[in-house]
Amino acid sequence: MAAVTTWGEIKLATLQKMFSANGQTIKPDSSTTEYINGMPQVANEALELLSTSGKFLIGRYDYTNYPTEPIFGKMGATTIQNDNVVYKATGVKAYYFTAQGKASLTISVAGEELEPIEIDTDTFTVFKGLIENTDESEVVFTFEAPFRVTLRNIAFYDKNFESEEDIDQYEEYIHIRMKDVLDDFYQLAPNEIYYESESYDYIVANEYFQEAFDTLVIPRSKPGIYTIYYRRYPGKITFETPDDYELPIDPEVAALIPLYMASQLYKDDDNAISTVYRNEFEVARENLTQSADIQKREYFTSESGWV
Repeated sequence: MAAVTTWGEIKLATLQKMFSANGQTIKPDSSTTEYINGMPQVANEALELLSTSGKFLIGRYDYTNYPTEPIFGKMGATTIQNDNVVYKATGVKAYYFTAQGKASLTISVAGEELEPIEIDTDTFTVFKGLIENTDESEVVFTFEAPFRVTLRNIAFYDKNFESEEDIDQYEEYIHIRMKDVLDDFYQLAPNEIYYESESYDYIVANEYFQEAFDTLVIPRSKPGIYTIYYRRYPGKITFETPDDYELPIDPEVAALIPLYMASQLYKDDDNAISTVYRNEFEVARENLTQSADIQKREYFTSESGWV
């Protein structure tokens, strides 16, 4: 069983470095209360520093790529200027498109117009929504562009979605902004995305790319389940964190947290010792690595017939 470190052990080790603990128990008194009250904040600082350099905390996120197919779909861009464009479909219950420019969209269900949607954006923006259409009536979408607007990837769905947020992207490449779906996301782990196809092949994914450090892009045309491993931020330590809480970090990382905490809490008492602890912490943090390269098992097929 792997060794674990508890919050109580971290607190005790910190007090020992500040010569404020005798034995193996913490006894809150006038000499330790101020230190203990300041510990959650500095512990969180240490955890963030350590979890974003060298030794990373790894999380897992599974993304199911089985997009709903629209009853009407128009990939690519359509530019309208000083004109109207009308699209019609029967049984529409949701829509999706992106637009750049200025226009007005009127949606009519069985001849009854809904509240117009104003489009006024300098960058391509997603527009999507649910339509109450229980009797499978014809729905008419009228785009009126007095100036110029560019519409991209228009889709009408005849399936029910639980909420507007659940409406599928209608894009050749699906963009997943990891920070929007994961509260603890720091960055993607390099080459740690796996793909299970509809035929249950499980391989290292290679048809994806990353945008702006936090957005994963995968092809719509490859349905299956993507297993995504990512580097994550640690959970927050608070005043309510119990002493038996097990920190989700390796022992060699946990050993550095009291160094940082003591360096911050002991500044006013002995700046020289505080500086020594901080220097020791920084040297150890610099030495932390996660260099174990484990060969991945990959599946391939030879087009020439060679096995």
